[in-house]
Amino acid sequence: MHPKKYTLQDIAELAQVSRGTVDRVVNNRGKVSAKAKEKVEKVLKEIDYKPNLIARSLKRHKNLAIAVVIPQHNQHDVYWDQCAQGIQEAGKKWSQFGIELNYFYYQKSKESFVKTLMEAWQTGPNAILMAPIYYEELKWVFPQIEQLDIPIGFINTPIEEVDYLTFVGQDYKKSGRLAAQLMENLIKSYPPQKILIAHIGVDTDHAIHLHDKEKGFREYFAERIPDFEIETISFRTDNVSKNLDSFMSDFAGVYVTTSKTHLLSEYLSSHPKIKVIGYDLVPRNIELLRKGTINMLLNQNPKMQGHACIDHLSNHLLYNIAVDKKKLFPIDIVLTENLPSYL
Repeated sequence: MHPKKYTLQDIAELAQVSRGTVDRVVNNRGKVSAKAKEKVEKVLKEIDYKPNLIARSLKRHKNLAIAVVIPQHNQHDVYWDQCAQGIQEAGKKWSQFGIELNYFYYQKSKESFVKTLMEAWQTGPNAILMAPIYYEELKWVFPQIEQLDIPIGFINTPIEEVDYLTFVGQDYKKSGRLAAQLMENLIKSYPPQKILIAHIGVDTDHAIHLHDKEKGFREYFAERIPDFEIETISFRTDNVSKNLDSFMSDFAGVYVTTSKTHLLSEYLSSHPKIKVIGYDLVPRNIELLRKGTINMLLNQNPKMQGHACIDHLSNHLLYNIAVDKKKLFPIDIVLTENLPSYL
């Protein structure tokens, strides 16, 4: 038996208010007394009312534009490519309801980020999805963005100093702590070992999420095994130093905080005893996991992050309802044995 489809008049009769009052409450427009609003919302909850989004979008005669501001990427930058795939899939789903995605890609520099974000702002979108890699620069330009009074969705990194609607990602400090616990189980506790934290392909001066991962990793070992020596190395580009080969032999474990673990494959292959934990199911990482060069991958699911953030913004624009301030995905531990279930 199909549930009854309630009209605005049906709801008005149940709430004992006028049809116009129901219309104003459902569509969040015009003034309604607190008492009348409470009566209508009570009925809406009782009947589990959902507006007809297709009818509403047809009546509106205007698309709702979401500006998508993410890093420029290619087939080699698989993390952002997967993220873009999720955004595009969600955009296709929501297009029937009048949601339109406009893409703005920035080069991996703070100047390009600011320029691209301002270009998106000047189009007057109804919402913005962004990957705010450049923390200080966003704080600087955000007062202008706020003038639009539109919902902002973050992926990859939350910026707590600005007012945003939703963040979709993971708890990166917990991710670092989990990686440390896994590393502890992979290597011997005594005698004290050396571990390398490697930030690859990202400007760590601006990458808050990488700092959080490192902080969680170091914090775990400081609490559990303070005698362990932990060093950090950073490469802003994909050009990993050729001096790593002799350097790598000093370490019992390597924790790569980005999806670029595969860039160390040459060095890791020549030091098979080193235990390796990295991130993300990108093809070359998967290959190294199967070979045993990488011991574990922590899946950040960038595709789902992008998809979910568009879902949140679209639901907010169309339903005008609150969405999760933070949508934190679980941190999946991927090994060779459970890898097939992720592919």
